Amino acid sequence: MREPDASINIAAGACWTGAGGRFDSNSPALRRRALVLGAGLAGWPAVHAQRARGFDGLSARIAVQAPDVQSVAVVQRGALAFEFHRPGVAADSLRDVQSVTKSVLSLLFGCALADGHLRGVDELVAMRLPELPRLGGDARLKRLRFAHLLTMTAGWTADITARRDRDDDLGWLARRPFVAEPGVRFAYDNGAANVLALALARAVGRPLDDYARQRLLEPLGIARFDWRRGAQGHAIGAFGLMLSLRDMARVGELVLAGGLWRGRELVPAAYLRQAATRRNAGGWPMFTPYGYLWWLSPEAVMASGYGGQWIYVDARRDAVIAATSRRTPDSAARNQALALIRRDILPALPRTK
Repeated sequence: MREPDASINIAAGACWTGAGGRFDSNSPALRRRALVLGAGLAGWPAVHAQRARGFDGLSARIAVQAPDVQSVAVVQRGALAFEFHRPGVAADSLRDVQSVTKSVLSLLFGCALADGHLRGVDELVAMRLPELPRLGGDARLKRLRFAHLLTMTAGWTADITARRDRDDDLGWLARRPFVAEPGVRFAYDNGAANVLALALARAVGRPLDDYARQRLLEPLGIARFDWRRGAQGHAIGAFGLMLSLRDMARVGELVLAGGLWRGRELVPAAYLRQAATRRNAGGWPMFTPYGYLWWLSPEAVMASGYGGQWIYVDARRDAVIAATSRRTPDSAARNQALALIRRDILPALPRTK
């Protein structure tokens, strides 16, 4: 089974500045947003009917013209501007977000830094997984740093194949052959994210999904989620997270607010600035610059899930777009959700800056 990426675009509302892509943690707009986020999200059902005029007829067009798309939510300035669910898909249905998991993993890395479980992105992975060099035997494993895993420059070949019996098997992951020195070449690799998840769980001293629940998801008000574990019992880093559509948007709102939620800094703003700064030119499958497990564009940060699972945060519009789609090779090739975002949704959202 192949699991490529479709994108989470995440920018920081008024905090995202220019093509360089940086969060301004001192932005007055960011701080105002952080204070009202809780009330805004709680009020989503009340504002559901207050849809922007530009969305008139969009539900009908999605139903007919974008059959792959299963659900869409558009949040602007903390209010729900548009929502679509195909029949049989409820607002609170848990959806397999595929490689959106990688970007949530990046947020958890930031949480672990703030909690003192890690020293920084330049820390050697073998400091947390001392058996890694012995299991793999390649001297490059001793030089592997967290920054290499976060930027997809570990040195392994690109690999998007899901192996249910091996995704969390550290020995198998370590024995994969290197094709480049760490830090030299971008290659989109599920295995690198899986190693990162194993190292992060070791660093925090508990199962990664338990840490995610306590440190990130429940503080966001996300009570229901699932995170698939591999054959060895570990949460998989490359994919496997299941969230509802509105909770996907909630994750986007957190990043839009620079990591602040109801007055609490869940993810350090300084780390988010690093995560949303270009680290390399990227490559397949998005062919856009890459940060720390986030794809980047001039006004947004993007992360994606196979088939068309998206969280898209547009800074200039102070908006978050979440979308889910069928997960098939055909839907991945058509990428109807991305076309919908660019062709229909973004033009309907007024810019706020």
